[in-house]
Amino acid sequence: MFPGAGNPHFFAEQLAEGLSPCKVPEFWLGWTNEPNHYQDVTGFIDMKLKALAEHRSQLQGGVLGFFEEWLPAEAEENGRKIGVQHAEAFRC
Repeated sequence: MFPGAGNPHFFAEQLAEGLSPCKVPEFWLGWTNEPNHYQDVTGFIDMKLKALAEHRSQLQGGVLGFFEEWLPAEAEENGRKIGVQHAEAFRC
């Protein structure tokens, strides 16, 4: 986010293309030790794992198997905190 977002001098070539700086209204940090927001993601775990599997170069050596076990378990644990099947935790 910092220092690029909202700074018109950071990507000057984009100004020449007719684009303008954006103001980021919120920033959600995932996998934080101090979450203050839980988002219902019920029904999206399989899609998330499928998308993650596309990052083959980053998942060498059986790392995907770890995520296939860990992500659903974490989502279930977070879901219990807000009364849904699956949730993700964020610091907003």
